[in-house]
Amino acid sequence: MTSRRPALAVRIASAYTLARRPGGTIHESFAPLGSPGFRTLWISTFAWNLARWMEMTITSWTALQLTGSPWLVGMVAVARTAALPVSGPIMGALSDRVDRLRMIRYSGWVNVIVMGSVAAALVAGHGAYWQLLLGSLWLGASWGIDWPVRRSLLAEYVGPERVLPAIVLDNVAFNVARVAGPLMAGAALNAWGAPGAFVLLAISFLVASLSVWTVEAPPAKPVPVRIPGSAPPRRPSLWRDLRDGFDYVRADPVICGVIIISVVMHILLFQYQGMLSVFADDVLRVGPVELGELGAATGVGAAVSVFLQPMFRSTRAQGLAFIVGSIVGGVALVLFSVSTGYPAALVLLFVVGLGTSSFGTMQSSLILSRSSPAMRGRAMGMVTLAIGSAPIGSLQLGFLADTVGVSMAIGISSALSLVLVVVVGMYFGMFGRNLVGVPIREGESVNPERGVGLPPTAPRRNDAGDAGEGLLSRVPSKTGDRSVS
Repeated sequence: MTSRRPALAVRIASAYTLARRPGGTIHESFAPLGSPGFRTLWISTFAWNLARWMEMTITSWTALQLTGSPWLVGMVAVARTAALPVSGPIMGALSDRVDRLRMIRYSGWVNVIVMGSVAAALVAGHGAYWQLLLGSLWLGASWGIDWPVRRSLLAEYVGPERVLPAIVLDNVAFNVARVAGPLMAGAALNAWGAPGAFVLLAISFLVASLSVWTVEAPPAKPVPVRIPGSAPPRRPSLWRDLRDGFDYVRADPVICGVIIISVVMHILLFQYQGMLSVFADDVLRVGPVELGELGAATGVGAAVSVFLQPMFRSTRAQGLAFIVGSIVGGVALVLFSVSTGYPAALVLLFVVGLGTSSFGTMQSSLILSRSSPAMRGRAMGMVTLAIGSAPIGSLQLGFLADTVGVSMAIGISSALSLVLVVVVGMYFGMFGRNLVGVPIREGESVNPERGVGLPPTAPRRNDAGDAGEGLLSRVPSKTGDRSVS
């Protein structure tokens, strides 16, 4: 046994040296920060996420204090996501056609105006529930503009080979904000009440908006040379772009599976966040400070998970991390729903964060790495559409909470999400069968009538595919078979 210890020590030292040098794991994890554009966008994204997480806690607690109704608190969450089914796909397609930075800069200033108006009304003593609804409705639409645009910009700054490290770093900023935002919101509510908390929120959105103006434009795309005297090429309509986005998602079983599981998670699992204020008040019997700590616990778990995610480099590993993270989050939330003690609730929300962070990172990484540059905005717009299914979940969770209690409502929803994630994952081969598939690249058909993921001139593929390998597992080409892991 002792003779093996030196050899083991040598292996560990060699692995550490490999990770530290250029091209190693640690170096690659932080490589995207070498891009000035990515670095400033990353800082700006942190400021935006900090304001967003503060808003969710402050608005839900204020709604509960104004109305005393779990149903009306749930309606605030519905308003926050009501515009996403429309704004997500349209803005994703639009971001492939116009200046992406300009889109998020202008929407940021509207955020400041809206939150400033709500803060002014509350300070003047004229605050009302309908103002919270309208504010949440706009912020949801703004997020539908902001999120797919920022994720598409990440890939432009770092290139496809560094998409995963870029997404991981983006999630670091997201999860630090996810911890700090609820803590700051709870402290502000405890110290100054709703009016002071909304003033702080308006200032936070102002800082986030100003930070966007420091972001450099991504490298310019090459402009096709046009023969003098010839007519300019016609741009496809926005409707055609949207339809192509749907076809593109449907043609790749991995992307399609990710989108459908995202729908399940946002209808049945993530809506517990809108009910945390009710759970804290009715079940745990704690105040706004503890509510902030409950929100932060999920962020701490997510931050810990982020440090493990760079290990998942292959498509297969990322797909399995996506599925397993979804399952872990569902199991932990089922246990959280039956907890009655504050310490146990904190620990279980920490585990929820571990699982859902893995889901969120791999959701974006799988789609961005498998999408061609020309389709990334539309592909991420489809993710926003999936997130836009959340109002259904908020409505049913609010209704259940009013009918059978908040604990039972969260338990039923999370258990159902757990079952559906497993079923959908098995159907789309997300446990391994389709995770070695060939992503659809530029110049390949996204029309199912012409074959899935085949060059436009290639013969149509057998609809049945190869049993056991999935639709995209092996696609013949002129240079021989290829596979992507």
